[in-house]
Amino acid sequence: MPTMRKGFTVSLIATLLFGGGYFYYIAQAVCPVPLTYSISTIDDRFGLSADDARLALSEAESVWEDATGKNLFTYIEDGGELAINFVYDERQKFVEAESEFTEKLDATENISEAISTTYAELVEEYNELRSTYADKAEAYERKLGVYNAEVEKYNNEGGAPPEVYESLAQQKQSLNSEQTELNTLASTLNELVAEINSIGEKGNTLINSYNKGVNEYNETFTESHEFTQGDYSNSTITIYTFEDKAELRLVLAHELGHALSLGHVEGGESVMHYLIGEQPEDTTLSAPDIVEFNRVCGDISLWEKVQLSFQR
Repeated sequence: MPTMRKGFTVSLIATLLFGGGYFYYIAQAVCPVPLTYSISTIDDRFGLSADDARLALSEAESVWEDATGKNLFTYIEDGGELAINFVYDERQKFVEAESEFTEKLDATENISEAISTTYAELVEEYNELRSTYADKAEAYERKLGVYNAEVEKYNNEGGAPPEVYESLAQQKQSLNSEQTELNTLASTLNELVAEINSIGEKGNTLINSYNKGVNEYNETFTESHEFTQGDYSNSTITIYTFEDKAELRLVLAHELGHALSLGHVEGGESVMHYLIGEQPEDTTLSAPDIVEFNRVCGDISLWEKVQLSFQR
């Protein structure tokens, strides 16, 4: 009957629409999650324990799961769909050599700065002491001049009266004490000069050494060295190099994104940018990362609903 036919036709169209939408979604949603993963191998030369690696992976998971609100990855001890390997090669040796060189340069710079501070303090002390010496020496010369003039006067007169003689003797004793003090100050000034010169030589030697090291560093490490820090292939993530824990978390988060079938995105701060360098230390997804996730994975909740409907 027409009505039956019409009703049947409407029903069929609705089914086809649902079916078409379903198969279109399957073509787009290539994120059957959660993905299980296991740590397969860790080269001992990384100095990375299994617990540290597990923690870094957990943090990398959270980068995606916190932003999407989805359970995308699950760690299992063995036999995960995704294998994680840490392979040590020349890339990590290069990174470690650069880090060690940088630490030496930093240490030299710190020592140089400390010597420079000491040098400045000694020069300040010397200038203050030299000013004190100059004032005391000037006062001493004035007193000495008065004393000598008075002695010469009384000598020309045939001698000084007893009371004057006693006063002159006291003046002479006082002048001798001041002269001793001036000699001590002069000796201290000479010692300071020697120390300042010695510190200055050390500082110059360190500066020369530092500048030489900087030149060597620039020749060795500042040329363009772009190399793969990690890759994803055949359900395996391989990590080749990382400088520190923050960078390891970023590299893992990037490769986990590839495991979800995400591609590279624009924006140097993005996790899925092809090059590491401008991403913040506190690894978070950028807007382009979220757009790429939604483009590839679609509505994960819908995927889960479809799976449940087929299980029924």
